[in-house]
Amino acid sequence: MKICAISPFTSASEEEILDFIKNCDHKFIVLPGNPIVLDGQFKNHPSPQSIAEVLKNGTYAFVETYVKTSAKTLKTENIQTIPWWVSSTQAIEMPRQIFGKKPTAGNLDNLQKDWSQRTRKIGSREFSFAICGEINGFEKDGSVKMRRELPYDILVNPTHSIMGRWNHLGVKLANLSIGTTVIHVANNDHNHHRITTDVRIYVDGQVMERQVSGNIAWSECKINSRSKVL
Repeated sequence: MKICAISPFTSASEEEILDFIKNCDHKFIVLPGNPIVLDGQFKNHPSPQSIAEVLKNGTYAFVETYVKTSAKTLKTENIQTIPWWVSSTQAIEMPRQIFGKKPTAGNLDNLQKDWSQRTRKIGSREFSFAICGEINGFEKDGSVKMRRELPYDILVNPTHSIMGRWNHLGVKLANLSIGTTVIHVANNDHNHHRITTDVRIYVDGQVMERQVSGNIAWSECKINSRSKVL
């Protein structure tokens, strides 16, 4: 099974993103969490419906959309997004992001409660989603904080913007990928390709090649049909 994570510039057009998805021959495609720009305008991520229209049969994708608001000015801290598991025939809503920074015990309890609904299956493999700052629920060594349980076969971390502290985060993602695959992908809000932390796929501790197509960076890997031993 081939999987692909794509990191578009925040200045990339919706049409460019859809064209890239349309031409993918991967079984699973991951977009980052849905971003906003400083002027508060909704950004470029395609809707689940428009993605479904270009997906090949048997292909799945992750995307986030905004919760509509009546506020005149959108503020990042007040925005809520909805994660979707999309195929050519349906879009399934998943539980929304629970926390973004250092989690409390209650935050982790809620994430643990929602974890099964954040996990989706393709064939014999399962993909579990820690959205953006929820990756902070894991320690640097890959264990879950406060002795909670967030089991996964393949872990996906879609984020809203490029994250910092890669001396810590990179080690964490590599450790989480031991014996399996971890996908990290962000929107490139720097709008240039000198950034190399916009998309990272780790396979058993090793980083896969990052590639560039126009305003989109992407990475891919192949996984077998055998699940990770938990």
